[in-house]
Amino acid sequence: MNWSYIAIAVLSLIGIVLMLRALRTRKPVRASYHKQDFLFSPEERQVYLALREAVGAEYAILGQVRVEDVIEPRSLAHPDPDWEQLVVTGEDTFPFLLCKLPDLSIACAVQLIEHRPTRQSRQADRTEHPLKAVCAAVALPLLRIEAGPFYDRNDLRQAVADAVRKEPLFITEGDGRKEPTLATLEKLKF
Repeated sequence: MNWSYIAIAVLSLIGIVLMLRALRTRKPVRASYHKQDFLFSPEERQVYLALREAVGAEYAILGQVRVEDVIEPRSLAHPDPDWEQLVVTGEDTFPFLLCKLPDLSIACAVQLIEHRPTRQSRQADRTEHPLKAVCAAVALPLLRIEAGPFYDRNDLRQAVADAVRKEPLFITEGDGRKEPTLATLEKLKF
């Protein structure tokens, strides 16, 4: 009876040693990743090539830039509803940013709009796009290009020129604060 216990112990010890050796020699499992072949979708590549032909000498074209890398909300405690809607609507990335070549300062953001049937486009025009509202709030020109089979280089050049044209700056006081004038300063008693 003692020999049977010893035989079972030896066999289990041999089994454990073989199992540990098999675990040590097993190759690590590679994580499953897939490299994208292109940074842009086919439609975005067409727009990129057209933009490069139209304004390549004047602007650097950066692609797939997150909105939060360009625009920061002033207060995270009270987030803007448009800012929150960026992720929901899928507009949290600029497909393209046009930057001035000497210093890479941001000149214009470009958004590619998918072509929709007429009824859907009317409904989409009625609702304000959050990216459009956020860009308007920080005075960043947003050029919205509708996806299509081809793009005219001259039309794109003109659209970019119109978007980056400096308009007169009107400063508005959004917090209700009024600057004192000389007339109100004279009325103060010291």
